Amino acid sequence: MDRRDPTLETNRASREPPRRHKARFAFLLLVIIPFLPEILIWAAATIAELKGCQPDQRDPCLIGTLPVSDIIAFSLYLGAGLIIAGVRASYVWLVVACGAMAGWLVACYAALILGWARVSSRLLLGFAVAAVFAFLPYFGPMLSVANLVNEHCRPNDGGVGACMMFGSYVGKPEASPAHDAVMLGWLAPYGALLALAIFAVYAVVVIVIAIASAKRTTAAV
Repeated sequence: MDRRDPTLETNRASREPPRRHKARFAFLLLVIIPFLPEILIWAAATIAELKGCQPDQRDPCLIGTLPVSDIIAFSLYLGAGLIIAGVRASYVWLVVACGAMAGWLVACYAALILGWARVSSRLLLGFAVAAVFAFLPYFGPMLSVANLVNEHCRPNDGGVGACMMFGSYVGKPEASPAHDAVMLGWLAPYGALLALAIFAVYAVVVIVIAIASAKRTTAAV
């Protein structure tokens, strides 16, 4: 005989959707936030081009009073320059960067488990997130400026050459964060292995949760 309180079950069911919606929104934010620098670059470049500016022009292009090149430089520094500067100073920062990425990915998976109930959804979305975090954090900054490269800016992993976009230097003439964006790609193998390892652990957890839930449901019936 099923002795569960139907009123309690009804109240529980009515509370679940809002919780899941909040968890899904949190999951979406957790996936998007790390890539805000790249989004800012694309937005600034799009606005500049709508104004008639070109990446290889000689006169500074402004959005309001702010040079587009400054927006790009700041975004590249957040997305790549900070990490490369830390790794140059000490390889301890590589461990710190990988640890931060791992923690963020675990937070994504926690929100994913809370937001979706089906095992297939949890596993498919989990693998998609792992693929994103294995690739975009390291190649995203470079891809965000790929269409802006011109005769005045040739980013490279040697850090050689000045970089000018939309009529102004992107960063300092002798040290552009556009070069750091290319150098960041060398860290991709570490990040990819870490992301896949975390996904493997996550997949095991999801399967264990599903088995435990099935056993509880069988026992309750």
